[in-house]
Amino acid sequence: MQKTKVTLIYWGLSLFIFLALLPWIFNPTIALYSIQALAIYGGIIVAFLGGIIWGWEGLNASSKNLWLAIGFSLLGLGVSLATFINLPSSLILLILSLQAFLRFEKKNSTYFQSNIKYANARNLITNLVTICCITSLAFLYNPYT
Repeated sequence: MQKTKVTLIYWGLSLFIFLALLPWIFNPTIALYSIQALAIYGGIIVAFLGGIIWGWEGLNASSKNLWLAIGFSLLGLGVSLATFINLPSSLILLILSLQAFLRFEKKNSTYFQSNIKYANARNLITNLVTICCITSLAFLYNPYT
């Protein structure tokens, strides 16, 4: 099961990388749609990550964690909706929410703590998605586009 989780994490990363590279290759119209898609996809991922907390068992299944799960899911929705209002703010919110969830998962998930391969993949993927968001922000603020 752990191998499947890690494999799916990397497949999910591939879409982030693809969407972050598109703006640098194609015209500005496609670029904006690509960055919006990246932010919306990121918001969906944050909401999904919030939802996995509901599957935690044992000591991790506290009511506090369930409320935080709802908070992360709403944060993911907020990232997606902010995309249509202010794209750069949406990307910054996405970065903050992904890093916050990683920190929360490190502290509270026994699965994360007991499976080093999964933990390493989650750390790497979160940081690579953050780089994708920063790359998209760089495109948005690039004076030469």
